[in-house]
This record gives sequence, C-alpha cells and structure tokens, in this order.
Amino acid sequence: MNYSPTKFLTTRQLSRVWLVSEATIKRWADTGQLKSSRTVGGHRRFPLAEVMRFQTERGLGAATVGASVATATAASKSERFEPEQAAEQFFQAVRRGHAGEATALLLEAHMLGAGLDLIFDEVVAPSLHRVGDLWYGEKMSVAEEHLASSTAARAVESLAASTRRAGAKAGAAVCCAAEEEMHTLPVLCAQAVLEGAGWDVRNLGGHTPFFALAEYVERQRPALVCVSATLQRELEHNARDYAQLSSAARACGARVVLGGEGFLDAAVRARFHADLHAESFKDLSGFVRTLD
Repeated sequence: MNYSPTKFLTTRQLSRVWLVSEATIKRWADTGQLKSSRTVGGHRRFPLAEVMRFQTERGLGAATVGASVATATAASKSERFEPEQAAEQFFQAVRRGHAGEATALLLEAHMLGAGLDLIFDEVVAPSLHRVGDLWYGEKMSVAEEHLASSTAARAVESLAASTRRAGAKAGAAVCCAAEEEMHTLPVLCAQAVLEGAGWDVRNLGGHTPFFALAEYVERQRPALVCVSATLQRELEHNARDYAQLSSAARACGARVVLGGEGFLDAAVRARFHADLHAESFKDLSGFVRTLD
C-alpha cells in the first residue's frame, strides 16, 4: 500500500471502527470533542492524529483495532500494513526531515492494526539502521544523521502521545540509556510500548550512569527498570556500577530489562544479569504482559 502523509478518515469510516452511529460522530465534532476539518463540499474529515487521541482517551475501538480498522482506513479491502514498504517510506521521510509525513506513516500503520512493538521493530529500527550505515559509510553527513534521528524521534513521540493509555496503570517504570549512550530513540520506543500497556513511565534520557540509576531506583522504587545500550565502551566500569543497580532493584522487587546491541553478547549478558535481555520490542511487550 502507499501511505499518505495527510491521511484523513470520514464520518462513515469512524462509525464503522468505533461501532457508533454517524450521528454520534457528528455530535462529537459539533461540540468540539473531536476535531475535524471540512472539504470544499462540506464533508467532515478527521486527521489520524486526532482520531488516535480521541480513541485512546475514550477507550473506543479496542475490540476492533484489527480487521475493522484496516477495513475502515483502506482504500480497498486488500489494503493492509506492509512492513517493508512502510519502512522504506519512513526512511525516506526521516531522511528528508519531514516529521509530519513520518508521523502520519506510523499513525496509519497503527490504525491498520500494527502494534507498537511491530512498528518499532519492523519500521523504525530498520530505517534508523540504514541511517547509521549511511553515516558510517560516509554517505551521510553528521548533520543529516542528526536530522533523520531527530525527525524519527518526533514521529515516535507523536505516535506515543496518540496511543498512551489513560486511567488504570500497570505500575511504575523507569527507562533510560546507559552511560555514554546518547541514542535515546530506543528509550522513547520502550517508553511508548510501556505506556501503551498502561505503565506510568519516567524517561531519564541518555547517558545515565548505573550508579545514578541505582540511587533513583532506591528512592522511587519502580516496579520495572529498562536500560538501552548500543555499545559497551567501559565494560569493567559498567559491570561494577551495574551491580549496585541490580542490588537496588532486588531490594525493592523491581524487574530489570536490558536491551540493545550493547547487551547482545553472551559474555556481556553473563556480567549483566537481568530478568529479560530483550532483542526486540516484541520481547519487551511480551514480557510486560506477564507482569499484569
């Protein structure tokens, strides 16, 4: 399918997705609860971001976010989420710095039934790996790499804001990137997955030393701690400080999840014991479901 950067839904499509009457949709629009625009012919059109915001706040469509959403948003019944095509289009959007287009691509993928973990694993991650490969091969400048990364981060943050669950909370969680790790996009993705599952998340950002994280865990006593790293530049130093974090987590009963290429090696994992060494956002999503 070809994703549109300005995707809108009609009143009829929304009534089919949310299983309410078209009159109800129009009433929500007329009272300002659901923002819309009008075509030249006077027909209402609802932007994807607004639809996702309203759906998340009202808890609408939870049982139909699969085939029904795909049918409602499709130009034809054959339209469906295609990861490889979506990844290519997302890569082109972030490379050009088109945050609006990148955001719409992620939102539409979610409306077509793709979970956040699938979107991050199959669309966002491959696109950013391509950006990294181009930069490493000197086919992309540092400025261009920063533009693509920041554009992707803005798109992920917009998707997260549209899918964040209000109300019931699964528990308190903290996410961050390890010391000397400045790549914060994986942390944003982890935060979105957790918030989409109802967790109350505190994102400490990049370059968070393990000893500082340990102190935070001791004070705040979260139920879940997630750390991302792409490299282990100071293995001995990090392993020593990680022992402090591990002890603090055990003391308050927190589960620890480590993710990223920095924790892939078996020898490294032996030094950094965790409840989960996640190799994908699907792993993280599946793990938190076991904590419900």
